[in-house]
Amino acid sequence: MGLHVPRPKLDPYQFAPEIAPLALAELAGLVSELGVSPEQLCADVGISNSDMCAGELISNRQVARLIRRAIQLTGRSDLGLEVGRRQNISHFGLPGFAMTAMRTFGEAVELGLRYQGQSGGLMDVTSEFDDQFAALLGQARTNDPVVETFVVEELFASVMVLVRILLGDGYRPHAIELAYAAPPHAARYAEIFNCPIKFGQPRHRALFPRQWFTLPLASHSPVAAAELRTLLEARARRQQAPNTVTAIEHVLQQTGNVAMSVEEVASALGLSTRTLRRRLTEAGTSFRALSERLRSQEAQHLLRDEGLTVAEASEQLGFSDARAFRRAFKRWVGEVPGAMRRARIAP
Repeated sequence: MGLHVPRPKLDPYQFAPEIAPLALAELAGLVSELGVSPEQLCADVGISNSDMCAGELISNRQVARLIRRAIQLTGRSDLGLEVGRRQNISHFGLPGFAMTAMRTFGEAVELGLRYQGQSGGLMDVTSEFDDQFAALLGQARTNDPVVETFVVEELFASVMVLVRILLGDGYRPHAIELAYAAPPHAARYAEIFNCPIKFGQPRHRALFPRQWFTLPLASHSPVAAAELRTLLEARARRQQAPNTVTAIEHVLQQTGNVAMSVEEVASALGLSTRTLRRRLTEAGTSFRALSERLRSQEAQHLLRDEGLTVAEASEQLGFSDARAFRRAFKRWVGEVPGAMRRARIAP
């Protein structure tokens, strides 16, 4: 008997379109200035430049593809720094405007971290404190070193933009620590960050004096802060459930097994079955409805486009026998599967 090798978990964040393309629209504009058309950049990525400019959400896989293409097509390894330093408050979306309304720099950072998913961030950012320093830590969502360097540079260069907007021009980090080796354009780091840079460190961190976090913001507005925080919280609740639906669809399609059970899908996403069902209920659907819709689409594809027999399609879709498949197909489509297959082969 062979050893059972458990199926690796699929990360829903790689497949689900949930990233606001604020920084990536800036990337498209930058590479256009460098002679690469938006059409070239977006080829085979599954999203157009007009989609990004319209705010269409994209997945982490698409982000990585866009970044790799941009670097390959321009030959510029420092694009992350350029994209980050060109940003302004509007590039951080609603969270950016809300940050300017907070009472202190620390409250602004706390809000930005809480709602970072709405600002189009390309990394997962957390904070930690000791007696002297506050640190912002960036965790990449990819193992690709080229993409990782880009997103780290974009993160910390854009953080410097935020610091200048919130506090003014006279503030610089205590140090920046980076887990990768010095890139070919490392000299630009001193120009942009104006602080000691340490490469080959355990983590990606930007260190700031802790006393910054008690500094008041000149742009503080208690009314605007309360209103914007309410809007951000409402949007966060609305976004979670639809993204779960999209992640499930991607899991079923990527594995090529639309007949996976709810338990198998929950395991692949690293969720409990109860949590998965609850999120689907919040999205106004159920696993059964979602699964049947995808199985219906796949069944029609197998019969009409792939030319499989009814028995072959039934087996591939996980039915116990062809009779059960015929009943389900009639319920889904309104006709028996044989009719669709005959229509395909008719002269």
